[in-house]
Amino acid sequence: MRLGGVFFFSGILLDVEIIVLIIGLALLHMNLGLRTILTDYIHINKIKITLLFLIRTSSIEISRYLLELLL
Repeated sequence: MRLGGVFFFSGILLDVEIIVLIIGLALLHMNLGLRTILTDYIHINKIKITLLFLIRTSSIEISRYLLELLL
């Protein structure tokens, strides 16, 4: 009975770790892609800095909401 519980618990943890890894990589990919597009096509510094700040803030908020959804 205990061995079955250990296998079940380790399976749940493994699934959660994979989901967290995939979400983290997706957020990193989104953040780097948006920064690259922004630096390539926006040349006014005030607008660029504002949009970089908004990208960073949205990335933090999206990760926070996804962690709340996961937990």
